[in-house]
Amino acid sequence: MTILSDKSNYESLLKNGIQSAKLGKFKESENYFIKAINQNKNKPDAYINLANILILQKRNTKSFKILHNYISNNTTNYEVSNFAAKIFLNFNAQNEFIKLCKILNINKNKNHKENSFIYFVEGQFYERNKNFSKAKNSYFLSISCNEIFFEPYFKLFNIFEKTNQLQDLEKLIIKTEKIFNQEENRNKINLYKSILLNRKNNFLDSQEYIKTNKLYEKFKNDDNFLIQLLDLESKNNERLNKYSYSFRNILERNKLIINKPENKKYQNHNMDNNFQKYKKFYFKKNVQLITKKLKYLSDDQIVFLVGFPRSGTTLLDSILRSHSQIKVIEEKPYLLDLRHKFFESKKNNLSALLKITQKEKDEIRNNYINHAMTNMEGKKIIIDKFPLLITEIGFINCIFPNAKIIFAVRHPCDVVISCFFTSFKINEAMVKFLDWQNTIDFYNNVLDLFVFYENELDLKYKIIKYEDVVQNFKYQITKLVEFLDLKYEKNLEKFYETAKNRSQIFTPSYTQVVNPLYTSSINRWKNYDQSKFLSTSLSKWIEKFNY
Repeated sequence: MTILSDKSNYESLLKNGIQSAKLGKFKESENYFIKAINQNKNKPDAYINLANILILQKRNTKSFKILHNYISNNTTNYEVSNFAAKIFLNFNAQNEFIKLCKILNINKNKNHKENSFIYFVEGQFYERNKNFSKAKNSYFLSISCNEIFFEPYFKLFNIFEKTNQLQDLEKLIIKTEKIFNQEENRNKINLYKSILLNRKNNFLDSQEYIKTNKLYEKFKNDDNFLIQLLDLESKNNERLNKYSYSFRNILERNKLIINKPENKKYQNHNMDNNFQKYKKFYFKKNVQLITKKLKYLSDDQIVFLVGFPRSGTTLLDSILRSHSQIKVIEEKPYLLDLRHKFFESKKNNLSALLKITQKEKDEIRNNYINHAMTNMEGKKIIIDKFPLLITEIGFINCIFPNAKIIFAVRHPCDVVISCFFTSFKINEAMVKFLDWQNTIDFYNNVLDLFVFYENELDLKYKIIKYEDVVQNFKYQITKLVEFLDLKYEKNLEKFYETAKNRSQIFTPSYTQVVNPLYTSSINRWKNYDQSKFLSTSLSKWIEKFNY
């Protein structure tokens, strides 16, 4: 009778705790779960619910501690350890996850079925940190523990495609086709089979495969997969010269992306207001007031590779990193982070830069150098490739007035159409590319800001046009490396081999720069009826860059 009573009381406490949580009475809910734990310290339910309640109250540290304590005493309760791993991943608590792995001693029993989810989470942490070799190893360990756990296969599909390991992708697809029959999993396999056909330039076969397997219908209620499918169809239709269909695919894709709840926060962010503030502050007199009172090193080894997105910066990155004396940092916001930190300490007052001290300037510079110049391995030049740093040239000129700037340029109409079509990770800037007119306006505003900098500041810069590189590679790249005080090297011509050997290219151009130069992307905009007014909207820049 006592046993039944204890069980009934435990369940009652759980029920009351959950009910209180639903009413927003978190402290009351917490007390119910603590009472349940005191009644039975071995059952996991109260611990899981208590951890959730603490997280809802933003008391993460205590929540994590409770989970660790329970798992330490119950290492075979995989429900709680898997729950904890998921929580640590969601909050990017990597140190807590490492502690969990030590408690579970997962490396002692690598093939234990119940470790499959832990290895799967470990792979996601590695992938998040751009360590794709270790991520792949963890996903394969997850599979070795449980061959019928589909999710690590799907993660590997994505890594193999993004790292241009198409043979490995094909082998894995063939393997999964033999293992998985469940419709949901088959649909995902078929999606990647369609992607693989596209990557092999079998565009018609890719489209037919999509149609035969009714993938649009299968994914119509799953926006994430439908977005991926529409993006693929747009690429296929463009290569099949079905331009109106291709544009329609992108319109539908962008509408889905812009309506995702996590992207709503970006839609009211007005970067154009910042540009106007920059034009009122970074004029010649202000910048001279800053630079004349400070002492600077030469910083000739620092180069910033900038340009509007889709202007050829990734191509230049791949070419220049093939030079024996150049190290390229790709899309790492080191300088932006330091800039934000400085201005946050000044209540985001732009004019605070007028009062920057030698110590503050040197701290920004030295922190940047320490990050950017690790593992130089005898390199002479470091190139920081971050396209939209073009908008921060004013700040760069105050901190690194002797640094060189490479400004990548491409036909403005091709840039706009490419930005509108490209699938970017959404942030305050990239959200603008989900709307046709916003893309045009953003291009105009960014280039206007560059011209302001060009006229006001003493810049050491070189403009290099994408089309000139494609059509006259050796001459243009020779001039470019001479600008960097380097000599032309034959290895620069094999840039696509350098790109293939990289673990991953962190831009939407990853499928392009692993191939020799091609001309099909030049005048791409002319294929689209929707672009016929672009040349009028962008005429100022077409004339400036002699297109």
